[in-house]
Amino acid sequence: MPGITETSQVTGPVLAHVIVTEDPYDASERAFLSTDLYELLFEDYANGSKSGLTLISIQLMGSSLFNEFQTFKVYESEEQLPPNTVNLCNMGNIIDYSSDFTVDSGYVARVDSLVKLDTVIISVLPEVYSLASQASQHQLVDILGGNDQHTVIRQGDYNKDINGKISLCEPTDQGFLESTTKIIVVKENSLNLPLLDQSQDGSLNYEENVKMNLEHSISNYFSLNSLDPENQITTTGVEFSVKCLDSPISVRKTAKSISVAHDSEDESSPKLVEEDISNEDTLLYAFCKTTELAKIGCLSGDIVKMKSGQCQCTTFECNCESCPVQYRYIRIHAFTDPNTYEKGCIYLNPILSFNLNNPKIVKLCPISIPDKRFELQGFHFSKFIPLAKQVTIARVSSPVTLDRTLQTLFLTNLKTYFESGRKVLSKDQLIPIPVDTLLAKSIFSTYEKLGVDDSQFPTVIPEGKPDAIAWFKVTEVSGELADSASQQFIIDPLKTKMMQSGVVSCSPPKNSQHCNWANYLGCGQMFSFPNVSGVTTSTFEYAKTLRKLIKATIDPSRLVNLQTTVLLSSLSRAIGKSLLVHSLALECGVHLVEIDGYEVLNPSSESKTIGTIRGKLDRVVEGCTPLIVFIKHIEALTKKSEQQQKDSLAVKINELIDEYTAKPGVLFVASTNDSDNLSDELRAKFKFEIVLGVPSEQERTLIFKYLIDFDQKTTPKVTEGTRELSFAPRNDLSLSSLSLQSAGLTPRDLISIVENAKTLAVDRVESLAKHHNVSFENMVYSSGGYIKFTPEDVEKSINTARNKFSDSIGAPRIPNVKWEDVGGLDVVKDEILDTIDMPMKHPELFSNGIKKRSGILFYGPPGTGKTLLAKAIATNFALNFFSVKGPELLNMYIGESEANVRKVFQRARDAKPCVVFFDELDSVAPKRGNQGDSGGVMDRIVSQLLAELDGMSGGDGGDGVFVVGATNRPDLLDEALLRPGRFDKMLYLGVSDTHEKQSKIMEALSRKFHLHPSVDLDKVAESCPFTFTGADFYALCSDAMLNAMTRIANTVDEKIKRYNEELPEKSQVSTRWWFDNVATKEDIDVLVTLEDFDKSRKELVPSVSAEELDHYLRVRQNFEGGKEKKVVQENGQTEHFSNGSANNHITFGDEQVVEAIDENGNSIIA
Repeated sequence: MPGITETSQVTGPVLAHVIVTEDPYDASERAFLSTDLYELLFEDYANGSKSGLTLISIQLMGSSLFNEFQTFKVYESEEQLPPNTVNLCNMGNIIDYSSDFTVDSGYVARVDSLVKLDTVIISVLPEVYSLASQASQHQLVDILGGNDQHTVIRQGDYNKDINGKISLCEPTDQGFLESTTKIIVVKENSLNLPLLDQSQDGSLNYEENVKMNLEHSISNYFSLNSLDPENQITTTGVEFSVKCLDSPISVRKTAKSISVAHDSEDESSPKLVEEDISNEDTLLYAFCKTTELAKIGCLSGDIVKMKSGQCQCTTFECNCESCPVQYRYIRIHAFTDPNTYEKGCIYLNPILSFNLNNPKIVKLCPISIPDKRFELQGFHFSKFIPLAKQVTIARVSSPVTLDRTLQTLFLTNLKTYFESGRKVLSKDQLIPIPVDTLLAKSIFSTYEKLGVDDSQFPTVIPEGKPDAIAWFKVTEVSGELADSASQQFIIDPLKTKMMQSGVVSCSPPKNSQHCNWANYLGCGQMFSFPNVSGVTTSTFEYAKTLRKLIKATIDPSRLVNLQTTVLLSSLSRAIGKSLLVHSLALECGVHLVEIDGYEVLNPSSESKTIGTIRGKLDRVVEGCTPLIVFIKHIEALTKKSEQQQKDSLAVKINELIDEYTAKPGVLFVASTNDSDNLSDELRAKFKFEIVLGVPSEQERTLIFKYLIDFDQKTTPKVTEGTRELSFAPRNDLSLSSLSLQSAGLTPRDLISIVENAKTLAVDRVESLAKHHNVSFENMVYSSGGYIKFTPEDVEKSINTARNKFSDSIGAPRIPNVKWEDVGGLDVVKDEILDTIDMPMKHPELFSNGIKKRSGILFYGPPGTGKTLLAKAIATNFALNFFSVKGPELLNMYIGESEANVRKVFQRARDAKPCVVFFDELDSVAPKRGNQGDSGGVMDRIVSQLLAELDGMSGGDGGDGVFVVGATNRPDLLDEALLRPGRFDKMLYLGVSDTHEKQSKIMEALSRKFHLHPSVDLDKVAESCPFTFTGADFYALCSDAMLNAMTRIANTVDEKIKRYNEELPEKSQVSTRWWFDNVATKEDIDVLVTLEDFDKSRKELVPSVSAEELDHYLRVRQNFEGGKEKKVVQENGQTEHFSNGSANNHITFGDEQVVEAIDENGNSIIA
């Protein structure tokens, strides 16, 4: 991404020394610059050509807690400061760290201006909230320092005056506080302050906190008994838990010759300045917290011994079986304080960890050298590790090292690796060499076309962006073993004879969250498909299944070769099938070879297709183990044929699969987007078929967390003079909200959403900078050096994705019909809340086998709001909405109509939470056996619909899917649809039977109208008959608005006519000119009067007559009250009741007697 260049005296940030002080007489926060640094940054101020407020933005280097630029006011330069120095005075959030603060450098940039803040949100503890919430806006501004004209407020700072944390600032994270700034106080149970200790009652005692930290730090450093040469060094070692670093850490030397570790990949950070250790192997560097050095008995930068913690011997140097290698020499460094690293842990780089077989516990022991205790920091590893005379390195057989097109690049990179410093190796050690495969193949194809041999290929190649690893293994190393216990040798490229010879077969190291060597080597963080248990289901069940198959196949303890074959299929593209295979191959430590079916297909010759496949796979399968053979788009090779004859290409591919999987440890995986279109012969060959669906809400949450750097682990990349754009989410961006809004979208769509949100964020920052007359660079510094994308940016991006790709990806939309749009129907709303709200908020209630009631049937006269109510359900509960019409399901081909029903419900499951709305259900699911179609299509559709509804209520993938039907003729529906578990909640939507309900409907319909004060909707309702439906009232209000518009138009026409009559004939004006120059507000304001409603009511013809309404009431009586039950009790008494069920049984004592009276008066005893 292009960098940003400052337009002031210097281009971009400047690396400077930082000191922190506290002024007991003046508590205001401020920054002082040394004279040379002030003149460098503010040359125009220093020479007097410009005056006024000066600001700097600084990012402290070395600690992950300071990963943002912070802006401070700059006072006059101090001549007594050392050159290139910044003095941060009274920075409360830094001073509270007391002696735990060891950061001494940072990048400083000039800031010309800040934005005035519109809103500041302060989070306080419950004990403080009652007092803070009662303060007025003026008082809150004064407490925050509003008396100062240029008070800088920074998001994330803790304000001691109000005992609260500034949790959010708008429009930027940092800006000036003004008297007009709106201050909002919110209550939080925890303020999440990593630097401060909170007492049990929640209060903060700063003086005790500082005093405790100071005493603890002093006692630790003076307890280093090992600093005294007379004291005895421990011989058993100190145990530490092992953790791996996520990314490389730069190390530098301070003026006191004590090394300090920095959480930064910045190449411009000062490097090792000691000449004798400047080129040593940094892979032998280990890191820990400063307090852990006292336990070991060493200082930061010392060389210590490390061995596996499995050994329980009383002495550190032993020869037990648990320690094949007694110990290794490493250099220990302390992290810069403050930091978030764990105590009791030693942090190793992943390469060193997996070469030590990923130990969970190690022991560290200092080196005892009499009279030279304080010289260990200057010792090179050569003081303890011998020089190798000869070393032999072999390639590890893998798809990368066996690819001739990549050979030139990874051998060049291997040479560069050893020339970059004096590496330390031991026998059987693995060496990873990152490779940019795209760059390597481009170089190979370019020079191959020129007809040159390998010796004429370029020797200096750009680094590129690595996406693969070429592994090498040390097979032989010889030299004088000065210390045979460590078995380590130093490789000097000028003295050691090096040979690359042979190929060995072994599995690559497992890449896990705890030992992520791929990310450490710059190959990028790959999504791991975590299996997180939810209330009813777990995330990425398909990944869990494939993970088990891979581990079972490569398990060396199995005596039987499983010959595993797996087919990955999905109904949608871009689900992540290839990413799944790549991720699990890394995680399980398996080689992976991938080919594309479209690339190897030769339509004119099957033998050439098979030959191409063999040419790519034979050598790899023969030499690499364990191995996954992955063919994507396999449907391109063998498609289903209409003919009954066998597909010869499928037969040959089956033979290849048998041949490859016959070798132990080989797994064959293929992927397709349309498994039904795959040849039957080939599909039958796969023992396992795994279907990948659209991510669920919980899965989308994990994907968004991976795509968006919520933890801000990526700090702004800064070098001397330049800075790249970095993106981060704003504090109020909610993962759960993003996952809810993105229902039904594929992982690739989610990636597009995040990238588009970043673009929208850049556009918004540019617009904001232009509006406030502030430079774009200053806006970025005001947000901590990041481009912060907001919930509005992501919401716009999601809406854009839905609007742009809704047809192609089948993404449903959430309608915009609120409860306010639905007048009346209060009883129906309550029933809906009970049916839908309970399963969504409390899914655990239905996890024990209880079937949820997810089917609702609306029936009644036309125009009573059935469709409108279904849309209101989707909007109110933020559900996606599918509307299905009967003709959409019908197809002339046998079986396709039922397939359409299955696809509707599959799309609904993919887009859950979702509402599937069947309008005119009687046309989709009529009574079976009464249809005249020859093929029985409607009967099969009804049967398929019943099966899908059972799947919805059963909870197997149906949680979050609600089915709503609407019909005018429930008597025509198949009876099986109405049983419990399907459309068991029948809600009658009739006409309004009171004028009060009619008035509510008109209020909802006319809530956006501009009504005349004389309009009384209650009076309008009193003049309406009880046969008006909701659609009739909609027509009434629409016609009233149309009458008002017509009346206003006629009045305006009359005014224009009179206006033109007063003008000469040649000077008459047009209607448009009159509206632009003469018209008043009354002329363009459509005011609906009572007369408009009266005229509309008189002209309206009801859509349902009284006779038709009586018919619908009789239908309702048949379904809900037509069968009156009479229960005959033992004492001879009879109880009449009506419950809308045809077969309810009531038990009295030990006897159950039910008598039902049907419509004809006949008695039915059950």
